Amino acid sequence: MIVGAGFSGAVIGRQLAEKGHQVHIIDQRDHIGEFL
Repeated sequence: MIVGAGFSGAVIGRQLAEKGHQVHIIDQRDHIGEFL
């Protein structure tokens, strides 16, 4: 579980998912990546 879907949270979430891990990202906003 990753808390915070800013740039770093999104990147590590993707890397873990690509390695086969089940990833859950929680953030107060409805989108990921700060200003992306």
